[in-house]
Amino acid sequence: MTDINKIMGDMQQGLSDPSKAVQKGNGNASFDTAIKDALKAVSEVQDNADKAIQDFSKGDVKDIHTVVVAMEKADVSMQTLLQVRNKLLTAYTQIMNMQV
Repeated sequence: MTDINKIMGDMQQGLSDPSKAVQKGNGNASFDTAIKDALKAVSEVQDNADKAIQDFSKGDVKDIHTVVVAMEKADVSMQTLLQVRNKLLTAYTQIMNMQV
């Protein structure tokens, strides 16, 4: 049961990294900085998943669960990023369609 709690804690930490990056600043973080930090965090999670897959294929990692967790973290972070992008595009479209 503690393994599940550890995995859930890791997943929550991985998903909350972009917001932590914004909070680290002096409170004047710009929107583009927040987006860049979020993209960087997702890229790091993707790289970690790729490394876990490579390590497993080389035989360095014997535990398949580690690889699966890394892949799921990458998938969840990518899906979250895509949903944020979709919301931003929808908001942009609505703003552009406003009559002034």
